[in-house]
This record gives sequence, C-alpha cells and structure tokens, in this order.
Amino acid sequence: MKKILSTLLLFSFPLSGIAQTTPFLDDSEIRMLRNEISGDRAFEHIRALTAVGHRDSGMEGYFKAMDYVVGAAKANGLADVSIIKQPLAGNYTARVGELWIVEPFELKLADIGDHALYLADGSRDADLTAELVWGGDGSAAALANVDVKGKIVLVSAGPGPAMANAVYAKGAVGVVSYSSSESKSAMDFPDQLAWTRIGAPPAGQKGSFAFSLSPRKGDTLRRLLETKGLQDLFATGQRTNGGRVVLKAKVETDIDAENKNTGTGMVEGWIRGTKYKDQQIVITAHLQEEQGSANDDGSGCGNILELARVFNKLIKEKKIPPPLRDLRFWWSDEISSEYRYIRDNPGSEKKMLVNLHQDMTGAKQSMGSRVQHLIFAPHSRTSYLDALFESIGNFVIQTNNSWITAGRGGGYPRPYSQPIIATRGTREAYNGRFVPFFASSDHMVFVEGAIGVPAAALVNWDDYYIHSSDDDLQQIDQTQLQRNNFIVGAMALYLAYAEADDIPVLAAETYAQGGRRLANDMQVALQTLNAGDYWNDAHLMIEQGSRRERQALNSMRVVAAGVAKANKTIDTFLAQVDSREKQMLSELATYYQDRYGKAPSLSMTADETAASKKVPYNVPSLEEYFSKRRNTPTGLHSHMAMATMSNVDGKKSYFDIYKAVKAEAMAAGRFYYGTVTFADVVKVLDGNVANGAIKLK
Repeated sequence: MKKILSTLLLFSFPLSGIAQTTPFLDDSEIRMLRNEISGDRAFEHIRALTAVGHRDSGMEGYFKAMDYVVGAAKANGLADVSIIKQPLAGNYTARVGELWIVEPFELKLADIGDHALYLADGSRDADLTAELVWGGDGSAAALANVDVKGKIVLVSAGPGPAMANAVYAKGAVGVVSYSSSESKSAMDFPDQLAWTRIGAPPAGQKGSFAFSLSPRKGDTLRRLLETKGLQDLFATGQRTNGGRVVLKAKVETDIDAENKNTGTGMVEGWIRGTKYKDQQIVITAHLQEEQGSANDDGSGCGNILELARVFNKLIKEKKIPPPLRDLRFWWSDEISSEYRYIRDNPGSEKKMLVNLHQDMTGAKQSMGSRVQHLIFAPHSRTSYLDALFESIGNFVIQTNNSWITAGRGGGYPRPYSQPIIATRGTREAYNGRFVPFFASSDHMVFVEGAIGVPAAALVNWDDYYIHSSDDDLQQIDQTQLQRNNFIVGAMALYLAYAEADDIPVLAAETYAQGGRRLANDMQVALQTLNAGDYWNDAHLMIEQGSRRERQALNSMRVVAAGVAKANKTIDTFLAQVDSREKQMLSELATYYQDRYGKAPSLSMTADETAASKKVPYNVPSLEEYFSKRRNTPTGLHSHMAMATMSNVDGKKSYFDIYKAVKAEAMAAGRFYYGTVTFADVVKVLDGNVANGAIKLK
C-alpha cells in the first residue's frame, strides 16, 4: 500500500519479524487504528438501539432505530446522511399483549411490556376469555382428536402449524406456544423466549393471536392441565385443583393504515472520496431484528457508527488524508434493503468496489463457546479481497491469542503480543476462524452473480442467544467489538487509498493465498481418486480451482487501472497459475496411472455433452431477474443452488456451471455443502429459464 501520508516513514524489518504483522498496513497504521477504534463507544450505540423496543421490519421500533442512527451518523461526521424509504407489504406494531390465567387462580403469564417476544409478530386484536387445551406439537395428527373449537390451544412448538391446524381449520380462538429459538434444546435454555411470527389469516377468516412462553413456563402450564388433584405448580402460595385452565388474552395492534409509519427503509451516510467516484467501499450492518438484538445486529450497527467517527476524526486531525474512494455506510433492513436498493437503482452496483459487512460481531465468546466466523466469498466471487481479509484477520488472530512458543520461549508480551482490549471489555482471546462462504446476512446480496460485488463478512456462530429474549447487552463484549471493527477498519483503510503501485504486494498475497486453496483442491482430488476411479471429479478440482485463481488475480485490474507495469505483474502471476495447473494435472495423472494401471481420460455422457452446448445468461434488468428468479426444489444445499445461479455469466455452459458448483462443494466438504449432482444443477437452470430469469444463447 502506498503510504497515506508522505510523512510516514517506510518501516523495515528483518524476515524473522513478519510473522505477526500484515503487508497491507505498516506498524504506524496498525497502532493508529488500535489506538482509535473503541469497543466501548460502539457499545453505547448498542445500548441505545436495544432501548428502542421491538424493531422488526416496518415496526415503530425500527423507525426509532433509524432515527437514532441518523443522529449518531451526523454526529460522527458522515455527510449526506439520509433515510432511503422503501416499500413494505404491511406495517405492524403491537401496543398491548397480556395473557392471564384466570382459573383456577389468577396469574399473569405474559406481558409485552416485559418483553415484546411474548407475543408472536402478526398477532391480531383480541379481548377474550377461553378454556385452554393441550395440542401437542400443533400438527394435524396431534390435533386430530382434540376438541379445540372456541378454545385456546397450548403447543410445544412454534405457533405456525397450530394457527393453521387448530385456529383456521378447527375454530380455536388462539394459540400459546413454547419452544426454543433456532432449534436449540429447550432443556438448555428453559427460560428463553423465542422470537415467533404468524402469517396473515386465510382469505375470509378473522385473524387471531399467538403468545410465546419460555419452555419452563409452557411446560408448567401443560402439567397444570394434566394434574387432576391439588397443586401449586406456579408457586402462587395457594393450592388449587388442576386439570382445567381458563386464560384471558388481550391484544391490541396497529396494522397497515393504523400505523403512522409506512414501508421500511435504510439509513445511508458517506465519507466522500477525492478520486475514484465509481469504486465505493460499501460498509454494512442491519438494524432490523427483535427487541434487544444486541449482538444480532446491534453490534454491527454500533461498530460501523464507531468506524465513521474514527475515519472522520483521523481525517480532521490530518493523520490520514481524505480517502481516494467513497466510504458508503448502510444500516439496512436485513438483506431486503440491499436487494431493493439495487433493483431500484440499476447500475448502482457497478460503482461498488467491495462490501465489508459486520453481523453479530460483539459476542462475549466465553458465553456459549461462540466463534467469530470470518467468511470468504463464494468461488464465483473469489477476489483479491479474500487475500486482504485473510491477512488482516490472521493478524488479529495471531496477536490476540496466546502462543506458548512465542510467549514463553520467544519473549513476546503475555498473554497477547499486540492486544486489542476495550476499557470495559474482557481479556478473553479472539476465537476467530476463516470459513467457506455462507449467506444468511446482507453480504449475500453483493456476491450474487447478477450483481457481482466482492464481499467480506463477519458473523458469529453458533449462537445460543440469537432471535430470542437472551440477545441483550449482557451477551456483549466490548473487546470483541473492538477487534472485529479493527479488521473491517483496516480493510477499509487499505482499500480507501490502494492504487496501481500497490499491485505487487496485493498480487503476491492473492497468488500465495490461491496456492493454499489449490493445495486443498489437490488433496481433495487425491482423496477422490483413492475413493474410486473418479477421474472426472478429480480433474475438475484442478481445472476449476485454477479458473478460480485466475479470476482472483484478474479481479485486481480495477486497482491496476491502465498502468502497464501493474497489469504486467498480474499477467506474470497468471502465467504461474497456468504453469501450476499443468503441473498439478500431470502429478494427478501420474498418481492415477499408478493406482489404476491405465492412463486417465475424461468422459462425458450424452446429457453432459448436450449441456455443454447450452449457455445461459441473465436477463439484463435486475428488477426482472429478481422478480422472476425462483428457488427450484432440488436436493442441492441452498448455497449450492445460489452458486448455480451466480455462475451464470453468458460464457459458461450448463456443464461448466455444474463443474464449478461441484468443485466448490467438494473443496469445502460434503458436511458443509452436501452433494452436488448434474441433474440438480440442470434442474435449477432449466427452472429459471422457464421462469424467465435467465435465457439461453
């Protein structure tokens, strides 16, 4: 990277000293970011966001969250801060939600004044008293012989099936459910409220309601129904007969026209660049979630507000000049905002250089053994950004974990060599791990093949508290906020100023990272041959891996621009990939000959030959593309169905796409992406040709 200030001196070090650094930042830049980025400041933004209430799409709490971010973004120096309004089919805000036992004693079971998740989103107005009956898991089979008409049904699963099978099919007046969020064991989290939703009623039927209780409270209610004699299961202080329970439910909601706010939207703010106006660095997090949602994704929202403050402060203090590229900040309605914006603004994606995304980046990792996943792009979008991401991410992993050889024997400070620790945060290690692509957050929009913007994302997983009443401030660690924000801030800093004379380092790191990927491809190819005479599959691992690496190197042409020397450097590495591919295929063929006693040869079925002549391309209008694209039911993992569509580029044939998708799945392993079959890939493509999202040349 060209130094961002002429007064910064080149830091030279011996080869033995480069283990715990990154070639993309020098020591002064690392210290600058370590000194300035604050997890404590980010935490205060999260505190404010958790206080606005339930902030699902289009709710009053969501609009309050947007208003807060607008004020904070302006205060932190962003320019042109605005709310971008977007449509939403149905706004909803619950005002009252209370559930009481009135027989055989009086006891309040739920009140949304205590927590919004007691009431399922989408519940309709009600003011009624009715007997409670047990409905098992709410399935049609469980309810087959249960008289539910005019009664409230208690179920041990999410409320959706019971709404259909008990309320709308058999005349029940409402549902009470108890379950854990995200398919966790209820025994592990007995007092957790799951975030639940119910849909609109069928045409011609009146809407109903569903309350959500914790597993402990719900199961106690079930036992009360099943107890025939005297009991005091709820510890009311009086013994009464069980076996019959009557509930009173009161629900008041504002739906659609009753709301003062309509639609949804996202907040945007800028730090304007001075040179490259068509290479925006888009930094994202999402505002939309349940009440609390401190980690998911209050953490990302707070962190990028803090990042805005940091960059503006450094610019104001002349520690860095104004960036060459725009830094564009988005606080979104998760995933839908990005899709909607790009569909509404065709061509806007062509002005985006990269997306840097934070989701669930504040997890106190000792609570639930949580791991920060640093997510590579899918193979269809592998680029120089992956190398930058891995280098800076590994710097934080190396310098914020304890290494016995470095610390005890090497004289480095203990426990961490270059600690990033917040004032009010823990001193826990940074449990970070790079993983193959997964979607489920806003970055997935950018890497879509029809959009084509490289993305790097951070998402905490597994998380026992997501989408529940437990995702609140006590689960947040300011230290982890600070570390994750350092990673994103360091990438943004490098990209903000990168130019053609940075290509030698960027290309070398991209090529080196690609070498590790190709080594994995070779290992998978050899394992494939050990499993059987599968030359086609072994061959495609090397063929497609080499194609991916050429793509990664070519991706930096945007930084090289028209500078001949920089482009020649890229060409030099491309020639090395070509040479490496030939060598790896030769080595693979030698092993095949030794194992099977014959020379390898590629073969194609008649269907594969036909598929090699069918070349699909996306319809040019993104609005038309996304309105017509469908998820064709197949045996593919959802990410591999996405990969199938993302490989459509007007150049690859059906057969080429199949090979690319299969290689990506095999590289990660069957446990990660499942099994890819030729028939399933063809089915996805044919289905979307029929739908009109893609066409054939």
